[in-house]
Amino acid sequence: QRALMALLAAAPGAACTKVPLEDVQAGFARADATWFEAEQTLFFFYDVQAEQGITRDSVLEVTWVTDDERVPWTPIYQLGSVHLHVPVDCGAERVCGSQSVRVAAPPRQVGLRLRYHPDGAVFEEADPTFNVVGAGAAHSNRSLVVYGVFDETNGFVQWRGRHQFPTVRNEQASALGLRRRVRVRQMRAGTLTAPDGNPYGYGLACPDGLVDTELPGLVTWDRAAFVAEELPLSAAAAPALCAEATVQDGTGAFTTTALARKNPEVRPAFPELRSPIRAARPLEFYLTPCDRTISAAHEEMQRDRLQLVDPEVVCIDGWEAAGFEDRLVRAFEDAVADARPDGEDMALVIGLNQDERGVSALVEAALARVTPPERNRSSPRLVGAFVFDSAAYSPETFEVAQTTLWCPARAGGGLATAVAAACAVVPDTEFALGPLSVDTLPILPGRDDYLDFLDTYGENQAGEVRSLELLAPEFATTTEHVDFGEIGVVTFLNGEVITADADDAFSYCVGDQPDLFAFRSPLLQDDVVQGIIEEACREGGLPDEVCLGAEAGALPLLLLGDWHAAFGEGTYDLGVFWQFPFLARMDVEVVAAGAATVLGLSLPFGFAGDGETYLGSPLWLEDTYPLDELLTQCDRFCDHPTFDSAGIYQVGQPFRSTYAQDCYAPALP
Repeated sequence: QRALMALLAAAPGAACTKVPLEDVQAGFARADATWFEAEQTLFFFYDVQAEQGITRDSVLEVTWVTDDERVPWTPIYQLGSVHLHVPVDCGAERVCGSQSVRVAAPPRQVGLRLRYHPDGAVFEEADPTFNVVGAGAAHSNRSLVVYGVFDETNGFVQWRGRHQFPTVRNEQASALGLRRRVRVRQMRAGTLTAPDGNPYGYGLACPDGLVDTELPGLVTWDRAAFVAEELPLSAAAAPALCAEATVQDGTGAFTTTALARKNPEVRPAFPELRSPIRAARPLEFYLTPCDRTISAAHEEMQRDRLQLVDPEVVCIDGWEAAGFEDRLVRAFEDAVADARPDGEDMALVIGLNQDERGVSALVEAALARVTPPERNRSSPRLVGAFVFDSAAYSPETFEVAQTTLWCPARAGGGLATAVAAACAVVPDTEFALGPLSVDTLPILPGRDDYLDFLDTYGENQAGEVRSLELLAPEFATTTEHVDFGEIGVVTFLNGEVITADADDAFSYCVGDQPDLFAFRSPLLQDDVVQGIIEEACREGGLPDEVCLGAEAGALPLLLLGDWHAAFGEGTYDLGVFWQFPFLARMDVEVVAAGAATVLGLSLPFGFAGDGETYLGSPLWLEDTYPLDELLTQCDRFCDHPTFDSAGIYQVGQPFRSTYAQDCYAPALP
């Protein structure tokens, strides 16, 4: 300005020169002021930025007017402060921070502006957001709430201060430099409940009969601080602490009560479910014409794939004759009866070498009389059958489809589609198949596809099976089954039970894998309850899985939390859901790029509806099913709020009503 005035004075008659003005994008991102009547304190929060002009000498100025005084524009740092306000580095081209000033009467006007230089006349004025908070309850009408939380052990209490401003959030107030001095003492333990509308329980009257913990007092400027000593055993069962909390304001010191509630105490509802998984003893059969040879190469491949060492050969030349099906049934049943005394579960492993329509259907009819009755027996039992046919075929009998893995399956898209549809080859590791697709890796092809492959690629590329095993769980004599029809079976293996008190609560972690576990309870099997559920299902008021499960007498484990909240039963039987009784695994040596590689492969054991997805392919690979991270049980303080996985104290979300179908994985202080 001085330079410009000197220039004009030197040449008063000269023509004016146009000087372009440049927008420096200046403005206030935040200009908030709040006055609290009970505290007689006026708070300022500001954040102003400009692309040019702001320096270390720039200063924030404020003004206000009450009925008693008019405070002129004053640098904010010259005002006496009620609270501690630490300097804030907001980066280049910005000025931000906070201030608190004692003001006894309500302000009528409030202003904020940035003066670019203390000696200059250039400034940026804000249009501030101004709020007045009248006197009232401590939890809603004061600028700070004091509350307590506990660590993971519920043994150490941490006291916290939470800023409460109409337009500035707690984290923002701290980030803009506001700090509070909090003193907490006289911590007493007992039963306290935060009323509706006061979730932190600040300003409540401590009831009589609380136990003095004799914990030392705490004084802190930090947002949160732990008391150094552990809670005494006399307070171990107490749900909460009630303490005397003192904070500063414009009138001096303000003292009221603060509440600290313990975290919900949880444990795995059932750490792990166990069932011995064993390799079933193969009962080997090879069904083939005995008067002629269809294809020696194909027969050799079938025997290799099924690892048939010394199979019982059944001639199928007269398969159309009366009584052939009965003869086949007797052969299967005799093999089972001869092997059962050895105490091992068994599986029929059948190579079917045929080229006549109708043979596969006849074998299916024989299996329909043998395998379904054995499906849910206690061990030793026949777990099912594995049939490797000469052509694609899919069982038409539902009972056979539930117990028999029939390869290759009938499908409409050639070899790749047929193998992938129901006899898919799934690597046991993350081995990338690359060129080893089902088109160039004919593990379980039909005869025509296999012979075409040999003509194209040669026998060296066809692969060789090193081992085959059929894995299945042993069923104890106490095992019970709940049949869900085409969906599958829930098996209650050996009397595994989850016990719970009526006021317990559960959290279920919904994962990426299908729900493989279920529960049942006495009430779920009650005729009256069944009728209520059936009526609700007819009216469309319940999900399909509830209706189907209730009708069968078992529900997905996902629903246990809601069921217990509604009925509070004391015991729940725990079961495992499965669709097919065994899992076929094989080690196959294949040749790729001239090098031999041994792959561990699995054949899925059951499909859900559309043939594109299946449940539980890894189910029979392990004899222990961990549940510790799946279902969590709260047995104490379940109505208390708690921390979420990000470490945020969710004061309005109690465990009981929040986590029934949500994963409880808190990040505790």
